[in-house]
Amino acid sequence: MAPKVSVIVPVYNTAKYLPECLDSILSQTLKDVEVIAINDGSPDNSIDILKEYASKDDRLKIIDKKNEGVGKARNDGMKAATGDFIAFMDSDDYYPTPQVLEKLFTAARGKGVKVAGGRKIKLEDGKTVKDYDLNDCGLDFTLTGLHSYSEFQYDYGYTQYIYERTMLKEKEIEFPPFKRFQDPPFFVRAMIAAENFFVLNEPVYVYRTVHNKSKISLKSTTDFLKGLESNIRVSREYGLSKLHYLCAKRIDTDGEYMVINNLSAGNNDEILGALLRASSLIDSAWLREEGYDVPDPFVPEAVRFCAKTTARYQSMRKSKLFRVAAKLAEK
Repeated sequence: MAPKVSVIVPVYNTAKYLPECLDSILSQTLKDVEVIAINDGSPDNSIDILKEYASKDDRLKIIDKKNEGVGKARNDGMKAATGDFIAFMDSDDYYPTPQVLEKLFTAARGKGVKVAGGRKIKLEDGKTVKDYDLNDCGLDFTLTGLHSYSEFQYDYGYTQYIYERTMLKEKEIEFPPFKRFQDPPFFVRAMIAAENFFVLNEPVYVYRTVHNKSKISLKSTTDFLKGLESNIRVSREYGLSKLHYLCAKRIDTDGEYMVINNLSAGNNDEILGALLRASSLIDSAWLREEGYDVPDPFVPEAVRFCAKTTARYQSMRKSKLFRVAAKLAEK
């Protein structure tokens, strides 16, 4: 008989937090679960911790593989999963109570939905626990009940939910191979497939903030923009104007910061190419018709910044893409 929930846990260099993560899963009141831990070539002793736990609880299954990135690790976990529903857990996070999976599974089955979730709380500096800002999750999670993704149209917070496994398999929904922003394209596609979802007015996930310099690397920046491009295309395809506007805003917030911090003589074309591809897909006319205040045409703030700051980016003048960007900035 298949387990009710498969919890997929990619593991990379988190031995410090891994026991707390595994304990929170294996101590759930819903006993009919399987835990699929993917050791993604972790250089620390995470594999030893996983083997120790697996020797004591046969619900823990280990996939030990070379490092290929967290998106590929989650995809490998989904292929191995046999549960009715799938949950995703990062190996430095944990469940706040032992009842989380039981309540989510009961809600999904009882309400007849393919996705069910709840609130997320944030652990900062290993000390402060607080409710995630509602602006960060796109929905007032104090409102328990059934919601439509056509009204929700958000892209972050995928770990707050469980997903029907057959839905993900039949729709071929996987994580793209990005270093950053691989979660939102998965989440958006899953929610579109589910159409409706149910939320609980209680915390179901604890997110630990850990500073990571690689988040603003060249690879992270270009992958972030590729992920945005994916969601922009999907928002246009399904007529999701709120998501489309959100993507435009992300280009001008995180996108601006990441692009500017990675510009140099050696990588300008790669970054500018990704930035221009994503931003060119923003339909300003549509957004203005929907009541959103956006410039027409949409020109990213990073483009305007680079065009104006000529002294610092003088080497970029030789780039054809920079000339395109500078011309856009004049509009």
